[in-house]
Amino acid sequence: MTMVKAHVSAHELVAGRYRLLDVFARETNRLWWYAEDVAAQRPRLVAQTALPEPTDEETARRVTTRVVRAAETMRLLRPGRVAAVVDAAVEAGTLWTVTEWIDGRPLGELLDREGSFPPVRAARVGLELLDVLQAAHDEGVTHGELSPGQVFVREDGPVVVSGFGLAGATLVPRLAAPSYASPEQARDERIGSAADLWALGALLYTMVEGRPPFRDRGRPETTLKAVERLPLRTPLRAGPLGRVVQGLLRKDPQERLTRQVVREALTRALSEDPGPDRQAVPGPGPRGVCTGVRRAWRTRSARLLAVGTTLAVVTVAAAVLAATGALSGPGT
Repeated sequence: MTMVKAHVSAHELVAGRYRLLDVFARETNRLWWYAEDVAAQRPRLVAQTALPEPTDEETARRVTTRVVRAAETMRLLRPGRVAAVVDAAVEAGTLWTVTEWIDGRPLGELLDREGSFPPVRAARVGLELLDVLQAAHDEGVTHGELSPGQVFVREDGPVVVSGFGLAGATLVPRLAAPSYASPEQARDERIGSAADLWALGALLYTMVEGRPPFRDRGRPETTLKAVERLPLRTPLRAGPLGRVVQGLLRKDPQERLTRQVVREALTRALSEDPGPDRQAVPGPGPRGVCTGVRRAWRTRSARLLAVGTTLAVVTVAAAVLAATGALSGPGT
């Protein structure tokens, strides 16, 4: 399985209009970019996903149509909860999925920066994910690619989910995150809603433990064998979420907890702890030396502030000079 590389020239435009600025998240076969739509002059998020080569024109058309259609279906079902796909293109064996700007951080980045979540905070995120998944499953839609890179956590408002339509878009399954693939995906079996519930359990595990239930072993095939064959590492910090995590991560999809049982367990964990951990998850902050689009699209505001500050200094200086002249008299 091909690893995605970030070797893209800053002078090249994806699909003739999207300038890639900075990578902000990585998975085995996917990169996420901050980007600029040079035609619309708007910030975008672009997912770069490896595809099997060669990809003929008909396959490319089918892949992009599926991704855009699935995302639009889910966006209408859960407005503001599913990333709006504005464009998709296949170029040089790569699928480029372009979404509207999401004012939030990828869950993976948030965990890298802040470490594991308290159980109550993980329960809140889990309930928001479950709400989106239930809407999808009720319509017969399986996500199949749920991972920390596909979940964006916002400061104000629930999480936003991206990546609908990717599973099954090509002949190669498990495109991005083998550590979050279900055992049936590892066996190349047909998947359904139970695979998404496994991924939800894996995300809950990662949030409370600070690491996925099955570590990335460098090669996707090796990681998938571990998911299928190795026993689950017992969660140590899950607290009240321990049973629901283990119930979701049962290798037989028929034995996994139902959505209703999961909802009740997460709601109970959330209601039992009224402490400060129930506060909103911090939203996007400074990215240090990041040269991404967040900084680029704040430049205009910075310029306006600089101009305002300069005018204020000039005004104060003039006032001081005038006052000095008035106090000193005409002989000065």
